[in-house]
Amino acid sequence: MYIITKQLTIIMPLIRNLAISFSGGKTSAYMTRWLLENKKNDYDNIVVTFANTGQENEETLKFVDRCDKAYGFNVVWLEAVVNPIMGKGTRHKVVTLETASRNGEPFEDVCKKYGISVCKKYGISNTVGSYCSRELKLVTMRAYFRSIGWEKGSYETAIGIRVDEMDRISSKMKEEKLIYPLAEEHRMSKEQINRWWAKNDFTLNLKEHQGNCKWCFKKSRRKLLTIAKENPEYFEFPIRMERLYGRAGSHSLDEPKVFFRGKLNGQDILSLSKKPFKPFEEKPVSFDDFDDEMDAANGCSESCEVF
Repeated sequence: MYIITKQLTIIMPLIRNLAISFSGGKTSAYMTRWLLENKKNDYDNIVVTFANTGQENEETLKFVDRCDKAYGFNVVWLEAVVNPIMGKGTRHKVVTLETASRNGEPFEDVCKKYGISVCKKYGISNTVGSYCSRELKLVTMRAYFRSIGWEKGSYETAIGIRVDEMDRISSKMKEEKLIYPLAEEHRMSKEQINRWWAKNDFTLNLKEHQGNCKWCFKKSRRKLLTIAKENPEYFEFPIRMERLYGRAGSHSLDEPKVFFRGKLNGQDILSLSKKPFKPFEEKPVSFDDFDDEMDAANGCSESCEVF
């Protein structure tokens, strides 16, 4: 006797998950609103996250909360939980507007473990950001997504980069499953974004040189000096980090590490801000006004994206 059986193949429907990285800036806020209004039916699950470093401007935190309440973002506020043991990964915790760190605790934990810089040559290519953005934002977000059952590769991540910022798009976008709605499907420029917010009943109350992070080392020197002149207290944190953790982490430098390009430390920035210089102006300047030492930046825009 022969028994003939048929193998039953069950095809499970593909579940599409979207992670929206809300940096706290106007561009990513606009992108988040557009995606939730226009692409909600394209995904089974959409989660909006905001990762707080503890050194965000207070206006950034208020803006995230205002957008959340006005547009129903359902933002998940995250902070890094840094394991001090090398080889043990960063985890996450969920916070709120009220409980979010304002004194840089997550940032300091990263400095304490890895040091404040990983570059071996001082100059324009300071790569300290690999620890800042990586541990405080990217790794923290991924830890949260794992906690809700989203493994790496099982979801797309929307990044708030505009059509006029094409040079900021990651070369690993396909590998990392990144999408850039405002640079691709719904192309928007900085001018268009600003016009939209100007007509809105609220906006982010920060000037361009301020940005989401109070003193981001990726900013141009002109922006940093302008911030130091306006708010010298912002540099108390990086100065303390340089003093406490300038020799922390694994590196081969004989001298303490510093945050800022040109081998400058936080105290140097404060001192230079007290000397005559032309403050940063939001209106465009001609190429002739550009000064490589003062105006060259290192990837800093108005906000810090995870990639």
